[in-house]
Amino acid sequence: MSQQLHYAVVDQGSTQTKCALCDASGRTFVEFSEKTSRRDRDGRIEVDAEAVGASVERLLEKVIAGASVAAIALTCQRSTCLLWDRASGRALTPALSWQDTSQTARAEALAAHADDIAARSGLRLSPHYAATKLAALLDETPDGRERAAQGEIVAGTLDAFLMHRLTGTPATEPGHAGRSLLYNLEQGSWDSELCRLFDVPPGALPTLRTSAGYWGEYRGIPVRAGAGDQQAALIGHGGWREGTVAVHFGTGAFVLAATGSRIRRHDGLLSAVTASTPHGRRFQLEGTVNSAGSAADWACGLTGESLADWVDRDIVPEEVPWVVPAFAGLGAPWWQPRARGLIHGIGTGTRGSDLLGGVLFGIAMRVVDNLEAMAKSGTRPEVVRVSGKLTRLRGLIGLISDAAKVSVEVTRNEETGLLGICRLAAASLSGDLTLLELAPPVITRRDPQWSADRVASVRQRWSSLIALSSNG
Repeated sequence: MSQQLHYAVVDQGSTQTKCALCDASGRTFVEFSEKTSRRDRDGRIEVDAEAVGASVERLLEKVIAGASVAAIALTCQRSTCLLWDRASGRALTPALSWQDTSQTARAEALAAHADDIAARSGLRLSPHYAATKLAALLDETPDGRERAAQGEIVAGTLDAFLMHRLTGTPATEPGHAGRSLLYNLEQGSWDSELCRLFDVPPGALPTLRTSAGYWGEYRGIPVRAGAGDQQAALIGHGGWREGTVAVHFGTGAFVLAATGSRIRRHDGLLSAVTASTPHGRRFQLEGTVNSAGSAADWACGLTGESLADWVDRDIVPEEVPWVVPAFAGLGAPWWQPRARGLIHGIGTGTRGSDLLGGVLFGIAMRVVDNLEAMAKSGTRPEVVRVSGKLTRLRGLIGLISDAAKVSVEVTRNEETGLLGICRLAAASLSGDLTLLELAPPVITRRDPQWSADRVASVRQRWSSLIALSSNG
């Protein structure tokens, strides 16, 4: 019965806000989107939170108009954060993007506490996460820290700000809270010691809610689910089931392995909550590629080439320059925020299409870096499911399969985040958690073809380039 209901689902990402009317089987009946913009100012990457909030409401109004909607659900980019007024819900600062690394020095000043931070939060000490940015915003806001301590200012991630606009209450859930570096993964609550280390008053943090549950109402429609964009993508891949491994390509690429009801840890990877229900929390291991779709967009903009030209082309490592797409630093498994992008093997005969192919090669290798780290943790899948904007590129998928020596399935739904958050809302209403274990429809499967010697040769050369990139 839950699959016959319609849900208004919001997916707020780095480049666009999307809202759709869906059911839990994956059918989309209507969909609207608006592009979002960011501003690079004084080395910071800012997002207009008020503009984002307005876009969410505009699109929701379009979707729910004249429709029978059982519930609303929100999935959102993670780690992007801001300060806002608790009484009015109005933004007091721009939102600092998850891609912003302006607080690298502040994060490095806490290096002596890195192990404790990782043990408590499940994350690495990194300027990509919200805590150092929130501290900087509090410093910049007149009487910010004092007002925050009194509860007048909310300091939180973008999802909590959007939930405040929709329901009247600033609230977040464990998946988003975990990206703040202020959430204790073992205890499932805000961590007072982490708040002290990062100098963020606990009284400023949003309310913690269950991911699948009742959040409040918007226009009389219950809001029944919230989750991080990558968590929603994993759920869309059937990630409630332990052992499911998925790669979702957006601005970045995220390699996710479901670990069920237990927390698993590994150096170089992140441990996080996928989502929570009244029955408990489910967890994941996560690897992060900071630049994927954004790197491809950069190459297209620079060369005038189109990704459409690579849909049916193989990417042959010997025929393209090799590009390390460290445009926002190197994420997992090295965590080098000061790493720089690197191009190797360029010559006078190199064309724009070759450079784009080299960027796609680098994106594939960065995904394989994370799959190899997961294999070393004991989480080696028989198949990897992929979704997102780059998965229609045959050569990219073939490289991942060949270099990682694993079969890769391309899902029919490019945006499994919408499917995942819709199913989370459906499970919230029905109580049927088996909806969260369903695999998405698959359009193609690629099995590995390279010899072991070729894999070893390519991966060894790639490791040398990573070392050069890490040295800045």
